[in-house]
Amino acid sequence: MRLFVAVDPGERFRAQLATRLDVWREHLRIGWVEARNLHLTLRYLGELPVAAAQALAPALRSAAAGRRTFTLRPGGLAAFPHLRDPRVLFLQVHGNGALEELAAAVRVATDPLLPPEQRDTKPFRAHLTLARVKRPLSAAEARFLAAMDAGAWDPLPVADIRLVRSVLGSGGPVYTELMSVPLLPGG
Repeated sequence: MRLFVAVDPGERFRAQLATRLDVWREHLRIGWVEARNLHLTLRYLGELPVAAAQALAPALRSAAAGRRTFTLRPGGLAAFPHLRDPRVLFLQVHGNGALEELAAAVRVATDPLLPPEQRDTKPFRAHLTLARVKRPLSAAEARFLAAMDAGAWDPLPVADIRLVRSVLGSGGPVYTELMSVPLLPGG
């Protein structure tokens, strides 16, 4: 099973984003993420056998133990590697370190369950992927992207972490939530 651990941005955020995506899609013909698939990845786990996946439940409960709910503030647009030649367009998110701490706890809890070659050692960078770019942008698209303003967003509450299965298909990925681990109320 292909798995990752994520935070769900919620329906309110998806509705806000859908309105903006309608405008952005008209100007940028790139691979926009389906609104239902939006998430903040805390840890990509990769392909794991079913037995290993079952061992993730106690690991994720351990990562969430004692952690309180918190709020993220969506920010501006950015890209990997950079906006001049984007491969991934994303929305930055800020949470005074709470999301980074949660991601670190997930990494520590899940590392022992992963083969060494599947342990991602890159530093965590909080972001919400909006689109993937598989070709060079036209001059008009590059100008539009450079001038894009993400605008203001409502805060995103983080109340749980989720283990998600990803099945890749010709119509894009299909995500299935396998479990949710709640954080303590009152962050």
